[in-house]
Amino acid sequence: MHSYEEKQQLQALGKGDKKAFDALFRNYFPKLKNFLDGFLHNENEAEDLAQDIFVKLWQNHSLFIHIENLNAYLYTAAKNMLYNYIERSQKTKFLSIASVIELPTIDKLEELLAAKDLESLIDCAVEKMPPQRKTIFNLSRKEGLSNKKIALHLHISKRTVETHISAALSDIRKALRLFLFFF
Repeated sequence: MHSYEEKQQLQALGKGDKKAFDALFRNYFPKLKNFLDGFLHNENEAEDLAQDIFVKLWQNHSLFIHIENLNAYLYTAAKNMLYNYIERSQKTKFLSIASVIELPTIDKLEELLAAKDLESLIDCAVEKMPPQRKTIFNLSRKEGLSNKKIALHLHISKRTVETHISAALSDIRKALRLFLFFF
């Protein structure tokens, strides 16, 4: 969703517009459910938690006029929902040793969430790269091709490949500085 369109929908949501809520729900619900399911490995629980986030969003819709980045807000809400869910699970259920081992601790969950955030940040930085730089970076880092093989594959010089990889890593370092500043 484009930020201008999203901003308009947030303004409308803040005024209680159900259509704006429905559009945001359709756009973000599947993403949040998959994000939560990645940690819980329980699709039903993930769906329930994602629905709870949207119920709270609707109940507090007047606050959303001031939200600048809905994506960040919703993922933060999902993290908090995970923390609360795990804490509640550990307090209210009798857990066998085997099930305790399967549940991540709060520290491990924070570590996993930070890793997911970092991975998302890197993916976002790569997506913003010029097309050739992005292609070269993906061939090098994601597919594991050597600079020489990339050069042969793209019909460019090995030095051009090295230059693009260096520039790509520089772009990623810039994005990471911001992440590390807040983390």
